[in-house]
Amino acid sequence: MEGFWGIVLIVGPLLLIGAIIYGTMRNRKAGAATDRQAEVGAKRLQEEIEARPNKDVDL
Repeated sequence: MEGFWGIVLIVGPLLLIGAIIYGTMRNRKAGAATDRQAEVGAKRLQEEIEARPNKDVDL
């Protein structure tokens, strides 16, 4: 049973570190389509705020 816990204590953190690295590398750079979509959304929100300066905009 002690050998099992030794493996768990070594392999568990390694798997966790691997998952964190994988997630970070996968989400590091947004695609061009995502960038364009974010820009369009920001421009639309800015135009909406400028069109109604005295009204609160629900963010």
